[in-house]
Amino acid sequence: MSFSRVSAITGLHRHVVSDIVNSENATDPGDGDESAYRRNRLARVLRGWFEDPGYTDEEGRPRILPFDGPAPSFVALARDFGGDIYPRIILEELMEVGAAEVQEDSRIRAISRRYPSGGAEPADIEHLGATARDVFTTLEHNLGAAPDARHYDDSVVAVALDRAALPLFRRLLRQRGAAFLEDIEGWVSEHEKPVGTPNTVRAGVIVQMFADADSAEDTEKGRLREV
Repeated sequence: MSFSRVSAITGLHRHVVSDIVNSENATDPGDGDESAYRRNRLARVLRGWFEDPGYTDEEGRPRILPFDGPAPSFVALARDFGGDIYPRIILEELMEVGAAEVQEDSRIRAISRRYPSGGAEPADIEHLGATARDVFTTLEHNLGAAPDARHYDDSVVAVALDRAALPLFRRLLRQRGAAFLEDIEGWVSEHEKPVGTPNTVRAGVIVQMFADADSAEDTEKGRLREV
């Protein structure tokens, strides 16, 4: 992406964009932790949109928001929950993964409560590698750790699940998995420190579904892992 394109998206002058990218403290855009940080912030934006009273209507549904202006607006939502990521970038990424859409009247509607993963874009491939790293790190750690120091690692497996039940299984995990992760995210937020704080560690939980299949289009992967 060119400096001019970044400038158009963020509103920053092209020379400012150039200075940021070329600075000594600039983060490598391919860095896995930066990608995880962005996904986490986008997930928080969606959670705020679906849960915060300022961004939900009388029936608890996410409001349809104008892009700019005072709260409730998408810019205000992004600033409240998106950290230092620019609102226009947040909107484009949410639209790209199908979590939000812009209506004909230019207002923005939420479609999905959680930030989904999947596809074959560079960020999705990077997510695959980061997730595999976390899963294998847990397995490797547990090989040599004492029982009371092992990370949580458990699974539920059906060796002959009715294939017709897979859509229901997916729906069940989307609902209960999302609720579980929201509880965990609340706890994590209470104990999270600013990046760079001494005596901190990267840690989290992965919830995924897995299913062996005869065709690629039926294949879904997953597990519950503490990393």
